[in-house]
Amino acid sequence: MSWISSGTKPKALLLCIHGLGLYSGSYINFGKHLSRLGINVYAIDVRGFGSWMRNGGHDQVDFDACLNDVKTTLLSLKAANPGLPVFLLGESMGGAIALRAASMYPDLISGLISSVPSGDRFKQKKTDLKVAMQFLKGANKQFNVGSAIVDQATANPKLRRDWADNPLDRMDLSPKELIQFQSFMNDNHDSAKKITTVPVLMVEGNNDKLVKPEGTWELFNEIECEQKSFLAVPSEHLIFEEQQDKERIYDRRIDSLAAAWILSHMEDPVSKQAATEIHNFNLSGAINLIASGNYTEAQPELQKILEREPFNGEAHYWLGVALYKSANVTTAQREFATCISLGNDQVHLKDANNYIMAMKGKDFSLPAITVGDPEGSNAPINRSDISAGTPTVLAFYAPWAEQCKDIAPMFDQAHARFGDRLKLIQVNIDDHNSKNLVSQFNVGPIPTFVFLTAEGNVAKTRIGMSSFLDFAKNITTIMPR
Repeated sequence: MSWISSGTKPKALLLCIHGLGLYSGSYINFGKHLSRLGINVYAIDVRGFGSWMRNGGHDQVDFDACLNDVKTTLLSLKAANPGLPVFLLGESMGGAIALRAASMYPDLISGLISSVPSGDRFKQKKTDLKVAMQFLKGANKQFNVGSAIVDQATANPKLRRDWADNPLDRMDLSPKELIQFQSFMNDNHDSAKKITTVPVLMVEGNNDKLVKPEGTWELFNEIECEQKSFLAVPSEHLIFEEQQDKERIYDRRIDSLAAAWILSHMEDPVSKQAATEIHNFNLSGAINLIASGNYTEAQPELQKILEREPFNGEAHYWLGVALYKSANVTTAQREFATCISLGNDQVHLKDANNYIMAMKGKDFSLPAITVGDPEGSNAPINRSDISAGTPTVLAFYAPWAEQCKDIAPMFDQAHARFGDRLKLIQVNIDDHNSKNLVSQFNVGPIPTFVFLTAEGNVAKTRIGMSSFLDFAKNITTIMPR
């Protein structure tokens, strides 16, 4: 399927790969919107799904053949559109396929967007047991696994019904296919380590009840390419697919985030300049409207800014304030959550969290609305002075962030194991004196862990940490051998 930019020459091409049980048409609204933004969108059916179900002999899951389909399609798109950059996007199972394809065919794409590609799922043991029991009845005998997946993927009853009723959505799979699927997903880690040159945007939904966020963090941290970004958005499991039953205003915001990332990673200098100019819009007018109590008038101004600059965390924050003051609490909460997940507006991170806590009924004082914010010192810091001859871990955290609560116990365990051979430093991003460190180490989402060698060189930067075992494994990379 394809959604083509009408009337204007496209700036880029995007090939999309769908998730387990779905088909290429699940990208219809996403494709339509990106085509209006100047990006031609194409989607293929994974072997065993969609149109392949009608093709005798090809109605079973076949990842090797699918990867060859991806390669063939990329080559065809490049041949038919010389000079245009081609990007690859996949979600869930499609995210894993896209990740594998990027590791195999790096010269065919200009960038990768991989949404929730991890195979680390909630209730996985229960599903594995069910597959094992069905396997005893026959490896190729299909059974309905889709209902359990759908129930975890979305709480939307209409979307659940649509998946069950759509003849191109496949909910019945054999134990053999599911074992093949899990094996493929488990190999994601090897694929991530092989991505060294392709820019990557990895996305997850904060409300995902199907895939564990820790698995997505681990894959992101294993990607070797330095041009990588991690984005968490207030969404369920599917972020780019099946958008017709979600709130369209917020869907368009997510679509614009993807489009802005694509435009910013194009090789064409004219397009790069256009993407750069997105960031030159001034928020002061909208902030002044909010400060004077004109909340309704401020909202369209902020929405215009975010249409052009969707990665602007500060604009998301102020739109959240304007919506909250206008009693649009649900949408405001999403804007505050986006501000936090982007992590590029350090000044308002705590305030955004306080608004969310207040909306959940917690006793938090809300910040006063002011036009100006203090700036931190820009004096450079010598990294070798930080480590001072000892391997060092910097953990950037915020005391109000729930995801940072495990840092202190992990530090205690690390100190017990490594003693004085390792220096452990916690950096509170809300502390005015930390602003320089936050800036120099380019800290975005929290918690962020920076691993310095004894000489002060950055060996690794990790977003999130799934366990102490994972933490200790990273520490060993900076310890002298």
